[in-house]
Amino acid sequence: MKLKAVAVAVVLSLLLSGCSFLGLDAQTLMQPPKPTGEKADIHALLESKAGGKMTLKYPSNGDYRSAIITHDICGDKNEEAMAIYQKGDDSTGTNIMFMKKDGKWMDMGFFNNPAAQVDKVCFGDLNGDGKDEVIVGWGSSLNNTSTVCVYYYKNGKMNELKLDQNYTEMAVMDFDGNGRDDIFTANVSVGDEPALARLYSVKDGTAEMIGSCRLDNGVTKYASVQTGLINENQKGIVLDGMKSANTLVTEVLYWDKTTKTLKSPFYDPKTQTANYTMRNTSVVSKDINGDKIIEVPIVNLLPGYTGTATEDAAYVTNWQRYDTQTNTFIRVMSMVLNYSDGYWFLIPEIWGGKITTKTDTATRTITFYEWVTTKKNPEGAQGAALLKIQVFTRKEWEEGTGTSGFFELMDSNNLVFAASCPSPDRPLSLGISDVKNSFKLISAD
Repeated sequence: MKLKAVAVAVVLSLLLSGCSFLGLDAQTLMQPPKPTGEKADIHALLESKAGGKMTLKYPSNGDYRSAIITHDICGDKNEEAMAIYQKGDDSTGTNIMFMKKDGKWMDMGFFNNPAAQVDKVCFGDLNGDGKDEVIVGWGSSLNNTSTVCVYYYKNGKMNELKLDQNYTEMAVMDFDGNGRDDIFTANVSVGDEPALARLYSVKDGTAEMIGSCRLDNGVTKYASVQTGLINENQKGIVLDGMKSANTLVTEVLYWDKTTKTLKSPFYDPKTQTANYTMRNTSVVSKDINGDKIIEVPIVNLLPGYTGTATEDAAYVTNWQRYDTQTNTFIRVMSMVLNYSDGYWFLIPEIWGGKITTKTDTATRTITFYEWVTTKKNPEGAQGAALLKIQVFTRKEWEEGTGTSGFFELMDSNNLVFAASCPSPDRPLSLGISDVKNSFKLISAD
């Protein structure tokens, strides 16, 4: 039952988080629907301010993807509105307008930015006054970087604070535990400039960099950025960076309250990399088991493989959380992922370090074998086959073509995923129910 519960938790995590790398630009996907209700009134005010024709601009990343966003900015428990747009064919940049409703919607602040696009919009209480500030990343298509502007309500109107800082990725969170949110930025290396993370604190209308640290110089862009708990007692940010096609590294950053510094424990100053976490898979960090802690996938070759293996099935993915007190990883669970056929298999505890796999792409089969070590052969050798997982077409399965000894795990898109246990009496053999509970399809966005 425990194995089933874990498997269900994992698949829910994958379903919720998805496995897509790149944010989608809403402007390229569809024509936005005509606003209705409150947003129709806001839209009318925008049109009057814009003098007619205008184009709404949609953030391409982050949690807020609408061009018109409502949020309590004034701290009065009422939602104010902000809208991002361009006037007609105006090439002078992008506008952001803030509105407050007092019977009807009224302008309470207008700002222009030379950027042609919006990366993301975030909210956070940066100065600890109980009111959320608006943090906007203004994007540039020229160098794939963005600039940061903070908008805050004071003396009955909105004000703007520009941070003299470009970024590749940005996040907002209370890193140092002082009750105020901070602005985190990460930059990949460009030219002679090293990859660098910075942490900013905003107070009394000014921004101060309170910490910085180096990042992997080989990362060209970030596939995933997550903030939250990195262990039971420590918040941080987890960056999954792309070094080349299908090659990722993970960097975990957090604020050390004792030394009052921003730390990046995986960074090696000698090599200027975080290669300890490097892997040739597309798997990104996530809360894999629903414990609200971000786990990091550490990918290792299975026994019997040396050097660089080309088959994904020759790897085991160990999901681990980072312990800042001991500077070590703690394993949460392990699995074998088959990307070509779109499934994963959760490795039970009794198999830890005792199995390997072989893949037959022609028959779409992965076979799990015992890995046996002896005094005469301490390095080990392949033993008995414990489990076979094979993909059949629905027609093959119904006609019984090569299906003898197999039982069905799941069917999807006219495919049947099936398994057999060739050595049911071996100590490491699994029961049918355990096999079924450990098998899941990889979800897709």
